[in-house]
Order: sequence, then structure tokens, then C-alpha cells
Amino acid sequence: MSRTGAATNAASDRPRLSSPPPRRRSATRQTCPRLKETNSRRANAVYVDAVDPEPAPPGLLDGLDGRARQERQQLLRWLLDHGFDVDQVRNTPSTILLPANRVYGDDGTLVSARTVADSSDAPLDLISRLHRAVGLARVDDPDKAIYARADAESILPAKALVDFGIDPEQVILVVRLLMEGLTRAAVAMRQGGLQTLLRPGATEVELAEAFEALARGTEPLIDSLIRELARLALRHSFENEAVGAAERASGTLPGGRPITVAFADLVGFTQLGEALPPEELSEVATRLANLTRDVVTEPVHFVKTIGDAVMLVSPDAQMLLTAVLEVMEGAAAEGLPRLRAGVASGLAVTRAGDWYGSPVNLASRVTNAAPPGAVLVAESARAEISDVAGIAWSFAAARHLRGVQGEVRMFRASLARVG
Repeated sequence: MSRTGAATNAASDRPRLSSPPPRRRSATRQTCPRLKETNSRRANAVYVDAVDPEPAPPGLLDGLDGRARQERQQLLRWLLDHGFDVDQVRNTPSTILLPANRVYGDDGTLVSARTVADSSDAPLDLISRLHRAVGLARVDDPDKAIYARADAESILPAKALVDFGIDPEQVILVVRLLMEGLTRAAVAMRQGGLQTLLRPGATEVELAEAFEALARGTEPLIDSLIRELARLALRHSFENEAVGAAERASGTLPGGRPITVAFADLVGFTQLGEALPPEELSEVATRLANLTRDVVTEPVHFVKTIGDAVMLVSPDAQMLLTAVLEVMEGAAAEGLPRLRAGVASGLAVTRAGDWYGSPVNLASRVTNAAPPGAVLVAESARAEISDVAGIAWSFAAARHLRGVQGEVRMFRASLARVG
């Protein structure tokens, strides 16, 4: 069974709240949602001011009263007039975004996992695993049509990679990682769109039209942005994933390799969370991440943020330490809460862009031991860093750290002041 949103449906085939208003030029043809705003408001007046004598289908106006109920009823009538049906409206978590989602491929059709598998000549198990990798709901009955067709078929390029000969486990991992990153990016894009479109007094119909226009105008730009950034990441990942004679002889990927790891976190971030609104707390962590990205250059790599902390790695311990010290100095100059940082070296492996091994654990423990405003360097990293002008050293402590065997000697590093 499927639900369709084709605008070609006969008027008699879909429920209406009332007779449709006069046809007007669609706002989806605008290049910018805010252009000709006055004309758009006039065009929507028929929806804003009309009194609908016919009740809405059950459940679509529950919990709404007054102006909110009237605006939702106007939006429902607008959607039905533009090719959506009651089931689509009822089943969507965000009615205003229905037109924009249609631009992004959701035509309202529901399909099953088996339908996708049969149409693509793929094993049902592979299709189901790929669906789970992108976050679609697990379904016990593969013949049950519950997936939006656009969602269910989004994994077909990944299936093509398996056909090309790439290990299915690796393809599933790539899909999962892409979805994790793109989900966060999509949230930021939607927030940016809201900031662009929201204005005092905007009705639901006006926002639905504006989002649709924004989607049409930016879809090719977003496609190009994601494609080019993916190619950029691939070029640099190929550079960093060195394959030497040993790997060529064994036919396996590189294992553990010498690396230096650093963490830097905001001191008192938990207590800060009790004093600041969530938006301001998030802004503090974002400022640290942005500052760190601005500072690091090859061969230092920004790995990730972990709440209030950033993680860096490099095969060059001295360059990594210099970057950490610059982050500390930059944070102080920008008025961020004080940082503390820890650095350690050793053998680690990289998988899916993250790092695993003893230096990762040790750098984290050393960071926890660092006093506010300090950079502590484990002896393993200190041995890799020569004495250079501009960096001052002092012995900090020798301590047993949780989860680390033996006593760890730590040294404090700081930027040397000239004069």
C-alpha cells in the first residue's frame, strides 16, 4: 500500500477542507524566499482570512485552539491544494516541511525492504543492514511497506559499492559514519534556514512556501557542497593512510603506528552548565572547536570534539605540542574559560577516522591530571620533543594515573616569554 503526493491526483480522489482558493503563481519559483514578501502576503490572504466551514479530518487539529488552530487549518487546505493527501499530513512530524521534503525526493510513496531488494537485485539481508545503518526503523516483516521510497532507496549507491567488490562490512561502516556526520550537518542547515526565514507574524502557510522555495534554490548547491567536501576528505585521507612495503607484502592495512595524541578541555565546564543557558553553553564549546580548527595545520590533525574537549593527533610530537600551546594562548585571548591539556606518544591504530591505543588513554588521563591553564606532557611524548626555542619545560609530577600501568612522569610545557 502506498501514499502518493502527486499533484496530478484528481480532485475527487483526495479529501478537501473546503473549495480551493484561486490558483496563484507558486512561491517555489522564487530564487530567494524573502523576495517580493509583500506580494506573497497578499497572495496568501485568501488562506489567512478565510473561515473554513468544513471540519478538518480527525486528529489533525487536536490540541490547537484559536489562532494556532486557524493557521493549521489554513496550512492543511494549502497542502491539499498542492498535491498532498491526508495520510501524508497525518504521518509527518513537521507539516510545514512537507513541501521542502518533496523537493528532497519524498513523493509520499511507501515501500518495503523486500521491494527495494527485488528492484535492485540485492540480497534482502544487505538492504536491511544498510537501512539500519542510515537509521531507518527495524522491521520484522520485510514485506511491510512503511519506508518512504526516497529513504528506502537512498542506500542503493552503497549497494553498488558492494557490487564493485568492496567489503560489505566496510561499506556499512562508511554509510553509518556518513549518516552520523550528515545528520548533524542537516540539523545545522535547517537551523540556518529557520534563521533566514523566520520573521515576526509569519504564518504556517508562508513558512511552508518559503521552505519549499529555499529547498529548490539551495538543493543543487548542497549537492555540490557535499560532493566537493567528500572529494577533499578522500584526497587527504589517501595521503595520510600510508601503505609501505610491509603492508604491500602482507596485503593488509597498516596496524599500530607511532603517533602523538593530545586532548584539551574546558575547566569547570560541568559547573558552567549550571550557570549558563544551554545555547550559551553550546556556543562556548563551539568556539573552542572553531579556534582549534583555525590553529591546526598539517601534519597536525583535528580528530573530534568530545563534549567540552578537543582531540588532536600528529606523527610529529613537537608540531602537535606547538599547536596545543597556540590553542591555549588563543583561548585565553578570546576570553574562553581556562583550558587544560595533556599530551602522550605511543603506538595507536586508526579506524574510521578515530584513534585507539595506549597513547589515547594516557593523553586523556594526563589531561585530567593537569591543573587549569597548564599543558602536561607525558614522558613518552617529552622524549620525542627536542629542546627548541620558544618552549619552556619544567618537571611537574610523577603519579599513578587511573587505568595506566606504572608511574607516569609528567612535564609542564609553556610558551617561553622573550625578555
